[in-house]
Amino acid sequence: MRKKSLLLVMIMIVLGSLSSVDAQEKKKLIGDYLSISGWMNIQYDYERQLQNDGLTLKELNTFNVRRARLDIKGNINPHLEFRLQGDFAVSPKMVDGFVKVKFAKYFNIQAGQFKIPFTFENPQSPLTLEGIEYAQVISKLSGYSDVCHVATYSGGRDVGLMLYGDLFSFENNGKEIPILTYKLGVFNGNGMNKKDANLGKDIAGSIEICPGVKGLMLAASYYDGNYLLDENSVYDDNAERNRLTFGGKYENGKLTVRSEYIYGKTGMGDKTPGDYYLLESDGFYVAAGYWFDIKCEKSGNVQRIRPVARYDFFREDMTEINTNSTYYMVGIDWWPYKNLRLLVNYTLKDKVANDNFGHLLQAQLSVKF
Repeated sequence: MRKKSLLLVMIMIVLGSLSSVDAQEKKKLIGDYLSISGWMNIQYDYERQLQNDGLTLKELNTFNVRRARLDIKGNINPHLEFRLQGDFAVSPKMVDGFVKVKFAKYFNIQAGQFKIPFTFENPQSPLTLEGIEYAQVISKLSGYSDVCHVATYSGGRDVGLMLYGDLFSFENNGKEIPILTYKLGVFNGNGMNKKDANLGKDIAGSIEICPGVKGLMLAASYYDGNYLLDENSVYDDNAERNRLTFGGKYENGKLTVRSEYIYGKTGMGDKTPGDYYLLESDGFYVAAGYWFDIKCEKSGNVQRIRPVARYDFFREDMTEINTNSTYYMVGIDWWPYKNLRLLVNYTLKDKVANDNFGHLLQAQLSVKF
């Protein structure tokens, strides 16, 4: 009842807000409010893992086009924005498709398909991320390759409705900085470009607090939902999927430091007596990078380069030590031009289940247009 009531209230707010938008708004040419951009990720991966028999070597050596995005954004009037983003790397699909109805700094509405408001790293664009891959705990508990082993999400996105805004603020060097940012949404819980698979709705929300120091942010987020175990089962198929996270980050234009801890509880197995159980997982990461600017005197072009590093720990099953894994990543993030990026990562994989370390070398060329 609590989730249904919240959803009903949010729908009523949206309908009321849309009717209040000024119908007499002066028409504009498309070029006045529309922007079209895009980017591509061309990637190389080399991975090797010696198996526990000491003889068998598992290797991967491949190029691939990781992403090929076309992004359309528009500001129709001061109260209405939209975004439509597609990806053409594997097969054409909609990645983002949403509308924002903006009232004030402290209250706005977003509806459609977009990234769920959970964790620091999930909403972050791959073009700004320190690593080529998201941290293990983000992938496993934030909708990329979920521990539930059901393809419920893609890229941490879902279809739903969200309220968001900034509360309170302080000034720093003439710039207004919000003290508290909130996001609260209701989602299908079944992932990208999919209808809901059950009658329940998932709730996700986050709070970010700036404690008075420019660049410092503390945050907590929560996910309360369920997913369909088996569409053909005669038993109660709705298994819980609940997540909690807290963390902090600091960014000052040069230095970036970010860390998060995530805990998750996921229903697993069939809903038959004795088979269903709750899987408890957790993990955390610490990522850091520092920018150096190199200016070319002849051309005036400024190249940006930063060393990056990340410590990444994940326990898929908190009761089984063999599911623990720790990744150590170091790399270089280089922007020779503002539209061209080369990111190189080396990751040492220490999985308790393996007798030997795994090695992953990745390089990613990104082009923006």
